[in-house]
Amino acid sequence: MRAFHKIEEVYAAGYYNGIMVPMPLVDSSGNRIIKTPPPPPFGLELDYLPNVRAVTFLMCPGGVPWYAFTKCLEYPNVTSISIDKDSAWLCTPSPPTPSDLSPTSLGCRLTEFIYTPCQWRETQSRLRKTNIQPAYAYEMSYLHALVLAMSDTAESLALPVETAPLSEMANKDWPRLHTLSLTGRYTHPDQCRAISLLLLRMPNLRSLSIKVMQSEEIRRPLLLKGLAETSFHLRSLTVAYPNPEDPIFSCIGDGLTSLSLRDSPRHYFALRYGYRYLPAIFPILSASECLAILKRVSAPRLTVLELVYQADSTEDELLQYLPKAFPLLQELELHRYKANLRDTIPYLHIAHTLMLNKYLRALYLNVDIKERAYRYGDPDADMGKARSKRGLELVRVLQRGTYFEYVALPLHTHSAGIWILFRPAWSPDRTVDRDSPYGM
Repeated sequence: MRAFHKIEEVYAAGYYNGIMVPMPLVDSSGNRIIKTPPPPPFGLELDYLPNVRAVTFLMCPGGVPWYAFTKCLEYPNVTSISIDKDSAWLCTPSPPTPSDLSPTSLGCRLTEFIYTPCQWRETQSRLRKTNIQPAYAYEMSYLHALVLAMSDTAESLALPVETAPLSEMANKDWPRLHTLSLTGRYTHPDQCRAISLLLLRMPNLRSLSIKVMQSEEIRRPLLLKGLAETSFHLRSLTVAYPNPEDPIFSCIGDGLTSLSLRDSPRHYFALRYGYRYLPAIFPILSASECLAILKRVSAPRLTVLELVYQADSTEDELLQYLPKAFPLLQELELHRYKANLRDTIPYLHIAHTLMLNKYLRALYLNVDIKERAYRYGDPDADMGKARSKRGLELVRVLQRGTYFEYVALPLHTHSAGIWILFRPAWSPDRTVDRDSPYGM
């Protein structure tokens, strides 16, 4: 059997999804017969791609069936499987029970599993008046079978909190795991308790991201219930709506290079959906709470920082603290919300204060200015003259920095948000970049 090393070679040899491309059918008169062939089985291409190490399912709105997933597990070289936010498990009325997966089965070869379903899937279910619980039940059984089998081999995991087997995971050691990302929405306090135990079973954790929706019943949960016996050695930490009293900020370790004290979902989404359809809260930090957390963090090597806060009398102290605590800071993202709708926005004062950061290269600045959302293709859309004016004013202040490259201001589109980049006149790139690839 011939081995192919690129997907193009498979198609060039006349194969399509593992079967030979048939010649057009004709009847006895020579007329072409239009006939749609049945879909071929998934995964036959992998027989011809021996060097494939990772499989990613993208844009599968109909779902990824379990048999397609297990097909990937049959190939010993496949060690990474990802399912993106626009895909999901295929939940049929009678799904196969994945009971054959165990710690000694094929699943134990995986080192990476990324499953990040849409953050708004529960909201979408409510809007469509459908029941998402059966899908959750199937998904939970699949994740239970797969993830627990990876405890000895897993190096990177991204899972939804709603259905991840957190309690069972907390009863296992994860000696090789260096990256953990949790998304979704808390549905029970036991999930928070399990996370605090789970983190203690991951001695080599380097990157931790907790971007989980909260509710009135589960508000700012602690990631750790007490100080760990030994410090973590994190390089990256992301926490949505953190608790200022969380012990984790006192035992991160000195090697942290990226820190995000953020919101998820974004605070500005609170106006997009009513509570009826989005059972979440948005408990952003105050500037004083933000400062209290940063004073507990020892991170002299920090280069990337994101802060989301509501302004108060401590804001100046907070911004002045950054160059003292993080002298190597290069990239700063600030989402600053007003305490009162009538408050003025001192964005130039903020820029002048941030000039104290010697190595600052990029500033992403959202200062809570309400503007009409821009829709692509709308000829009458406001392209943001006021935004451009602010951007250029900020550039004139920040460009005096030796390492400064650009400042970014938010543009809220109909479905999401992007950053508009503003650069100095001497930059080799465009002064105003509305085609920025950076999403909010």
